[in-house]
Amino acid sequence: MGLTETEETNKFTFEAFAAHPFYTEVNRTLVQQALAHLSSRSAENPITIVDMACGTGAVTRLIAEEMAHQGRQIHLIGVDPSAEALRRAQKGMEGMCVKAEFIQGDADDLPSIVHNVDMAFFCNAIHLVPDKHSAFQRMASILVSGGIFACNSAFYEGTYVLGTERFYRLWTRRAVSWLRKEHPDVHLSRETKAVAMQWLTPEEYVASLKETGFNQVETTNQDVLISLDAWRDLGQYWLFIEGALPGVPLAQGASALENAVYQAGQELGLTEVARTWLQIIATKA
Repeated sequence: MGLTETEETNKFTFEAFAAHPFYTEVNRTLVQQALAHLSSRSAENPITIVDMACGTGAVTRLIAEEMAHQGRQIHLIGVDPSAEALRRAQKGMEGMCVKAEFIQGDADDLPSIVHNVDMAFFCNAIHLVPDKHSAFQRMASILVSGGIFACNSAFYEGTYVLGTERFYRLWTRRAVSWLRKEHPDVHLSRETKAVAMQWLTPEEYVASLKETGFNQVETTNQDVLISLDAWRDLGQYWLFIEGALPGVPLAQGASALENAVYQAGQELGLTEVARTWLQIIATKA
């Protein structure tokens, strides 16, 4: 699966899902916990923070808000492969008292973009990186000694709250049935194993971070309730569509997932589904 943006993928973005209040709260918790590590540092010195895979800037804005609240000087850099997402991120920062610089690139480009960074965030995207070990090495390479790396994910072994798996199975089943009925010519690809489906356990994340130059790694779990409307919005995101219905054209996949999510909810008597976010904060040795 290529993480390449096209005119079509720009119509199926993460933005609507990221606008739900629970998503803001999960990320705000991580941002606050990570920034608490700066409390011992002199407020005189400007802090450099990178928001990797910043997308349309939901987390970048949270970092800016928290730093403005702390009254610290900050050099804030958002990095993302999508030019369209960065355009929206830049627009979203208008009127904020903390300015951000946005640069197009991905994890591979990091060492050539920035160095001597005090803190790096990589929110809700680490599961999309096929080689997490190399990504952590690159993160360590741009951080100062004692620098902080913070990431989180709801796509890992342990994210499903007990008893909720049936919702995801039924949602996918109903989406496939809808496609068969409405678009009999569309078929799922059997070969495609989406990157997002290659999940690690929290212990594997910790071990990988410790092997790549981080000596302290804290993990916490945060349970959140996600409404069917939010699941519908996630089902309109191109990377989620590719993972759930590989090989299906995005427009048909989005329609199938939208119809099926409410059907699954109705059959199971659910209006929201719980999920556990993994929050990780690692300190470079």
